[in-house]
Amino acid sequence: MRFQVEIDGERCIACGKCFTIDIEHFESDAAGKSRVRGGISNGKSVGSFNDDKLIKVHETEFACLVGAIKVIWESELMPGYATM
Repeated sequence: MRFQVEIDGERCIACGKCFTIDIEHFESDAAGKSRVRGGISNGKSVGSFNDDKLIKVHETEFACLVGAIKVIWESELMPGYATM
């Protein structure tokens, strides 16, 4: 399943919950804040994935104390995309 993960670096408080829960999609930057593994950063860290770990990513999103993590499904990225 394709999805995108965004992390708002301004909101992140560097608590470490995200990369403790899911080291496959999240990692720490030099300041201890979260970033998307393999993603690009420009105020927000963004990365796209195509794997079956969406439940783990959502668990991480809901665990974020400040709501800095956002998961976007493929259907939201591509309006009109038929989902099952």
